[in-house]
Amino acid sequence: MKKRLCFILAAAMVVGMAQTSFVYADDKSDDKEFAGTTLRFLDVSPSEARQSYYEGAFSKFEDETGITVTYESVPWDDAANKITVLGASGQLPDVLTTHSGWLGQLTSSDWIIPLTDYLGDSTDDYTVAVNKLFWQSEKDRFGDIYTVPDGMMVKGIFVRKDWCEEAGIELDPEKGWTYDEYFDVVEKLTDKEKKHYGVSYRGARGAFDPLMTYLQNYTGGNTYDSEGNILIKSDECLEAFKKWTGLYLNGYAPEDAINWGFTEMVDNFIGGLTGTLMNDSEVAATCLENMSDDQWMVMPVPKSEKDGKLYNLINGSYSLSISSNSENPDAAWKLIEFLNRTDNSSEYCRLSGLIPIKKDAAEDEMYGKGGPYYTFTMQLNDPDLVVPATMGAFDYTDMHQGMMHEEIQKYLLGDEDAETALDTIADELETRMKNYLKENPDAKVETALTMD
Repeated sequence: MKKRLCFILAAAMVVGMAQTSFVYADDKSDDKEFAGTTLRFLDVSPSEARQSYYEGAFSKFEDETGITVTYESVPWDDAANKITVLGASGQLPDVLTTHSGWLGQLTSSDWIIPLTDYLGDSTDDYTVAVNKLFWQSEKDRFGDIYTVPDGMMVKGIFVRKDWCEEAGIELDPEKGWTYDEYFDVVEKLTDKEKKHYGVSYRGARGAFDPLMTYLQNYTGGNTYDSEGNILIKSDECLEAFKKWTGLYLNGYAPEDAINWGFTEMVDNFIGGLTGTLMNDSEVAATCLENMSDDQWMVMPVPKSEKDGKLYNLINGSYSLSISSNSENPDAAWKLIEFLNRTDNSSEYCRLSGLIPIKKDAAEDEMYGKGGPYYTFTMQLNDPDLVVPATMGAFDYTDMHQGMMHEEIQKYLLGDEDAETALDTIADELETRMKNYLKENPDAKVETALTMD
């Protein structure tokens, strides 16, 4: 695994950026086999920039293939529910952007089709990260490849560099930090008289995701043991739960952060209300657009106080899937191939702050030392990197949309104690995992991926 992930940086940490011109080996499609076909495309994370990109790409696709694509979108906060409604009613678009947390529902309901045969030998064109981490995880959990990622992401800690200078805090991405050191910086950056809070705390949907990764610092990156017993019901994890939620309870985040999701976290970091933000590399593009170089920097995710490992997620931001409702899956696949052609993928990744998934994308200085993406690429070469296991191959969409953050909020509001909140989530995950293993006797419990 160590050699494999070391190669990721040579193969996966690549992107064609605006300053550099590249010649790509991909052959432009001139196949008119499906001319006159109309496809529907659903974007679950819309913005003006994304819509503009997709509509431009679809126009170019139509010129090359004669296939028309109509762009549809749904806001992220409503996307999972919208896809559920469309899937249950047999109205999903031909191609949709998806999220890894939804795949349990999408695959078990047969709302999307496997892409393994479509990919065929072309998997060799994709980076080691996509093949060995992203797709291998899908095959282990669901038996097939169901998605093609639109780019690769890894998390980092965005930090207000200007605030740190005022507070006399010196940070060095190459030296890194531990979680205790991170919590200390959050405290020092909090100055309520200046309306400065140390952290953009996620209290709404998705609140359990970063907390779970922190808890996995105390489980070796695993979620369950080999029999499906959950590992986060321990004294260590309970104390870690309290420490993480203490970022909010101790006043290091604004009071209304209990209702924050992705948008509010990013907006308030850029806007000057919060001093740190844990999020994916895609946020770097927003910082580049809205902040000056002396205002922000990126630190790696802190290393574990328990074993010194770097527990961090490596994934795609969103992925492309073909719905089982599509009457033209072959034409839909041509669209996915087109969007992931290196010239189009590199343009998209420049917009989104991602890393292209094809090997033949050219390395760019934006990802080298001193570049805005350097911290993200550096983490993928860290020998201490551990990619934690997911919460399971079963469907937990309803938990992700409800219970997971609702239980945390109950604790933050004083309506129940920390142990009850954590146990409620853990017990439900364990129940679902054991039911899944009972229904799928050949399934194996996913384990963390390491550099060993």
